[in-house]
Order: sequence, then structure tokens, then C-alpha cells
Amino acid sequence: MSQSKPELIETLRVDADGQIPLLELHLERVAHSCAELGYDWDAQTWLQAMHTALGQAPVNTPLRLRILWNAKASAKAEAQALPALEGPLQLCLSKTPLPAQDPLLSHKTTHRPWYQDAAALLEKHPQLFDVIFLDTQSRVCEGSRSNIYIQDEQGHWWTPPAQGWLLPGVQRQALLNSGLARETELFLDDLLHARAIRVSNALRGWQNALLVQNPV
Repeated sequence: MSQSKPELIETLRVDADGQIPLLELHLERVAHSCAELGYDWDAQTWLQAMHTALGQAPVNTPLRLRILWNAKASAKAEAQALPALEGPLQLCLSKTPLPAQDPLLSHKTTHRPWYQDAAALLEKHPQLFDVIFLDTQSRVCEGSRSNIYIQDEQGHWWTPPAQGWLLPGVQRQALLNSGLARETELFLDDLLHARAIRVSNALRGWQNALLVQNPV
């Protein structure tokens, strides 16, 4: 398999005490992506890269650990201090929809062209945490760096189903496993009239959020 294939990305939170709360879910996701995409997979090689990076990282502080895995079973990892983040987190809507049924949407890879404009917007406006994407039918999909949830009038939390074309975030999976969130189709009107909004990712957990106007 060609090395030109995109690398798989896992971004993990390491707590100040060195614990990695979602490690098993990260391993399950990257192994699943390898199987789906035909990449070679070796968990011990991946874990060795992780431990090497952690051995060179700051101690007694939360860390952002990023591991890249290529199709030939080679890993690169780096860890850096994770700064604190104050909520509620600010979100805005993307002006362009996600591409229909792109198979790589359900895998976290270095091939992310649909998020390039969002990345540029977030860099220009650091007060924003994420850009939320819809599809061409105004269904709520996901953020460029997080999954999204809305709370209904009964207090239940709902997130869009992955359905093989959205990224199954590991924090999202933990919330589904625990019963704290459930899956259902959500539309723009649901988002605009939600009782409350949250987003999640492996680095930041499950955070309260606000939808704000797009910056000019």
C-alpha cells in the first residue's frame, strides 16, 4: 500500500496524574479504521510510540498527545501541555455543507479538506471553539473538532447518528455507552431551538456550548 495514503490520527488527553481515560476507545477506533481502510496494524508499535512521547513530555500537567499511524504500521507521536479552557464554548455554523457520503468522513485522518476553511476561521477568531457543519438537507452533522449534542425539554441529550459517514468520537462513544447521550437525526431547527447545547472531544470532555453569529 502506498505511503501516500493519509495517516490516521488519534488525539488523546493525558491527565496530570498520567492517566489516559479513553485509551481503550482510542485503540478500538484506530484498529477499526485500519481494518476498514486496509492498513497494517500493530497495537504494540502504536503504544510504544505513545510511551516514548510521554517520556519526553512535561509532568504533573494535562497533556495533548497526538499519534499518527500510517498504512505500513509506523507511528509518530508528540505530547505537549494542554492549556485550560473556559466555558461555555462558542460555536458558529459552517457556510458550506459536508460532502455527501465521503467514506473518509468516518475516519480521523490527515485528509480533511472539508475542514480547511473551518480551521482558517478558528485560527483567525480564537474566541471560537468550533465550526458546526450541516449536510445538504440541513441535518446537523458534527464540528470540525468535536461532536455536538442538544438537550430536549425533558432533559435528554441527543447527538446525530454516525451512520458510517460522521466521525465516531471516542468521548461521544463513552457518553453513548454510559447512557448519558442518545442518537437521533437532528436538524438546524432543532439546534436553533435547543434547550441547551454541548460539544465533546477526547481532549476537552463534554462541555457546555453556545451558538453565536458567524464572525464577519
